Amino acid sequence: MNFNNLLDLYSLRDRTVLFKHIESTDLLPFANSIEQLRLEIQNRYENDDHLIEVLNLLKKAFFKIAGSLLPYNKVISKDTDDQILSKFIQIKKSYPELFTKVVITIAKTYKQVIEGTNNNLYEYLCNYINSKAEAGLKVAIVSKRAMTIEERLLIQNELKSFLKVSYFTENSFRKDIEIFDEVVYIGNPSYFGEYVKNTFKGKIVTFISYDIFTNSISPNRIFEDIDNKGVHSTIFDNVSFGEPIQKKSNITIEQADLLDTAVSKFLEEQKNTLEVNSQDAVEASIVYLENERFLFAPKDSKVRVYSPNEKGNFIKQLNFKDVEEDDYIVIRNDRDTKLIAEVADHDVLKKSAEKYRLLQSEWKNKLRFNVERKGIRKVSEILLNKYHISTASMASLRSWCNEDSICPTELPKILKALKYDEDKIRDTYETMKKIQLAHRKAGRIISDKLMSELSNDILKELQEKGYYTFMSREFNGASFNIERIVSIDRSRHLIAPYNLMKPMNID
Repeated sequence: MNFNNLLDLYSLRDRTVLFKHIESTDLLPFANSIEQLRLEIQNRYENDDHLIEVLNLLKKAFFKIAGSLLPYNKVISKDTDDQILSKFIQIKKSYPELFTKVVITIAKTYKQVIEGTNNNLYEYLCNYINSKAEAGLKVAIVSKRAMTIEERLLIQNELKSFLKVSYFTENSFRKDIEIFDEVVYIGNPSYFGEYVKNTFKGKIVTFISYDIFTNSISPNRIFEDIDNKGVHSTIFDNVSFGEPIQKKSNITIEQADLLDTAVSKFLEEQKNTLEVNSQDAVEASIVYLENERFLFAPKDSKVRVYSPNEKGNFIKQLNFKDVEEDDYIVIRNDRDTKLIAEVADHDVLKKSAEKYRLLQSEWKNKLRFNVERKGIRKVSEILLNKYHISTASMASLRSWCNEDSICPTELPKILKALKYDEDKIRDTYETMKKIQLAHRKAGRIISDKLMSELSNDILKELQEKGYYTFMSREFNGASFNIERIVSIDRSRHLIAPYNLMKPMNID
């Protein structure tokens, strides 16, 4: 950590916060027509689920266009475009009155936007930064999500070459302590959240947004209620604010709820899928990642974490309960459990691996058979009451049935309930302990091998994108992602094993 930069933050005296609006002649009609659809669904269609799905699809398209720096005609993928056109056709057939009244206008305004070869946001951003340009000027461009390579190239090609430009996602900028001459946020303060409203890391901080959204900060004193007692907030001392700008529309569509909607929809689909094979499910928590993505992490799992500031030990395994917001997790783009098992078999168990794995499969298959035949609740009751296995809750049973659990604490009692004789119980239990130990050693081997392939050179890309993907030479070209955790919802959900530790996006 560079403490000079930290001191710069507190010694930065006069700061100016400005608000700039971009005219959105194409986007505004599209936004207004989406808002009209929202009101119609709310008032006249009793929040019809099918129409809400169409509304969410249109909102996603709108925010994708509004947040992009590419020409409008290159923002929406062909798949998404086909999906939207298909929805328009469905509404024309099933809701002819709604189609005539509202949706035909949406279709026209949408077509007008996606055929545009310009991008007002990109043009304004580049012109604004170039207008400030002088040799050595340090500029930070902060976006909510990571910019694509194409967007970065467009900006670099347009900005004056002598500018020193750094790119950040919102979360990486929050962690960075460097000070800039100009900080430019692509979006209004509400889009980014509270941090940008009270920490100003540039002499001039500018928020650039479309005129569809209000662009302002209200510099109220956060300690106003205790100022009488002599406590004074210095957050806004020496900060001058430009004129706030009100939005030019009455729309209320918000982007924040799109991610929650995507997660809820996924959980609902997961619940329906698991109705048949609920014993295969794993209790997991939701981990929110950069760029409006999320994954499910098993509550009792080990997670590999990348800590760039710990020089000799920058990749290590932690219990998931010890992982925190802003940590970087390392994920294999295939099931990580599979990798640990592969390394345990190849590097630790070696010739014994096949024999040991047969014993593991044998007791698990017997347990699964009983769960499938009698149901998970009944098996749980039998193990608890007849065999006095105190850990045999339904959640534990699900865990024992999947591959992540190797040697449960009360395994000898479980094996006795599965009609194993004493010698077989002893042999299986000892073998499972050996596999468990091999998995722990494999975890350390994987961490060491990954450390040998990574360096702090990846920090810049992590700062700009919020994630880093690399192919491992040590693991035969296996692909890994390093992902920044934005937040963790510790509530538990039943998730199919194949959906664990797999980054998903709102689409």
